[in-house]
Amino acid sequence: MSAGLAATLAAMAGVLLPWLAGGLLVRALAPAHARGPDALALGYGWMLGAFAATLVMRALSLAGVRWSLPLLAGAMVVVAALAFAAIRRRRADRVEPPPRYASESAVDLPAWLWGLALALVTIRLAGLAAEMLSSPMRGYDPWAHWATKARVWFDAGAILPFVSADTWIARADPVLHTDANPGHPGTLPLLQAWVATFIGDWNDSLVNLPWIAFGVALPLAFYAQARAAGAAPALAMVATWMLASMPVLGSHVTVAGSADLPLAAAFGMAAMATWRWTHTRETAMAALALACAAAGAWMKVEGILWMATLVPAVVMALHRRTGFALAGAGFAAFAAHIAFGPERMPVQGYTLFSRPVDVTGPAFDHLFVFGNWHLGAWFLVALAAWRWRTLLSPRLAPMTMTMVAGIALIAIVFFFTNAAGGVANETLVTRLPFHLVPAAAFYALLLVLDGTARDPVQPSRAATKAADA
Repeated sequence: MSAGLAATLAAMAGVLLPWLAGGLLVRALAPAHARGPDALALGYGWMLGAFAATLVMRALSLAGVRWSLPLLAGAMVVVAALAFAAIRRRRADRVEPPPRYASESAVDLPAWLWGLALALVTIRLAGLAAEMLSSPMRGYDPWAHWATKARVWFDAGAILPFVSADTWIARADPVLHTDANPGHPGTLPLLQAWVATFIGDWNDSLVNLPWIAFGVALPLAFYAQARAAGAAPALAMVATWMLASMPVLGSHVTVAGSADLPLAAAFGMAAMATWRWTHTRETAMAALALACAAAGAWMKVEGILWMATLVPAVVMALHRRTGFALAGAGFAAFAAHIAFGPERMPVQGYTLFSRPVDVTGPAFDHLFVFGNWHLGAWFLVALAAWRWRTLLSPRLAPMTMTMVAGIALIAIVFFFTNAAGGVANETLVTRLPFHLVPAAAFYALLLVLDGTARDPVQPSRAATKAADA
């Protein structure tokens, strides 16, 4: 066996083992009546397994134990075994099916489109994987912000501190390291170091194999949640293809190593699970939403800001009037900042201004003119205008609140922070909106489905009673 083939197989094992463990964790959370592997377990399984792998590495480093292949692989085998035991135990119990999220919509497409869309998604992802695996690590961000940490930690077999350049120069401590952004969380570099540990060496291409996994897991989770939301098979698969074929998503797979695709996947999965929970109160969906939100918050500095946009959906589902009050309070707080706040204020890695910066031109071009999103922004605006009467209905209100919060976050970062410079020079203008795209695509599908179910299903009795209290 050639060295290259052996390294590829080892890297694949480094991805598939946590994926298997995470998939079993999802199955352990699923109701006992569900049988066999499904898109939900495969999609969410990668996110849970990858995050669990990084937690194992953090725990070993905290304990002063150097990473090794037997330890890392053994930990994942233990997680998988415990999850499998939980599955067997749950299947032995009688568990009632969870409340229905939605009946299948009357809106459907010809059945043959399911197979065509699946083939197109498969070809698309296979092409992206081939391009990534045949290329060296590219792009400024992967090398300057993320792989620096991964390479140092892999060589050390432990997490070593990264500090600012001034601190690094002043202290001259060989344990300390620095890079272009030492404040970013270490989850993604840990994933790269995880794969490198399985390979036994550093490989610029293969350490980015997790980005292919994110590119595969996101469409799987999207399809599963689309079906649960009432989309018929062909419609759900076509919607999945539209998401997977977006040019920006492809670029973040092929130029792998930055945090934008993993954060978009984590936020999208968390949002879909949260929105489903608002209707069914399934414990499994709450657990998946929390796990994906935690993973996303530890991927990038602004990850916690994105996860905070899910809070209005939860509040709206628990108490409708409080949800509206929260939205009003947020608007009032920002208006007060504009009127009375300091000229500059640091907030979660950004400098918040009290006066806007005009970046309307590049923002409009990249969102509404260029083809990065298949012109999906126009489609979403048209759908919202079409369904405007139901945007705040019990079914759609939680999703609408998250969309409003997400769009507000983008607007504030673009127009009221030091990131406006990145918008003006077109280095940031697609990356931040990309974090919202998977969730927005799911919201667009829900707008299509709204009011078209053959047998409309209302939120569960418990959910309705709590929201109206």
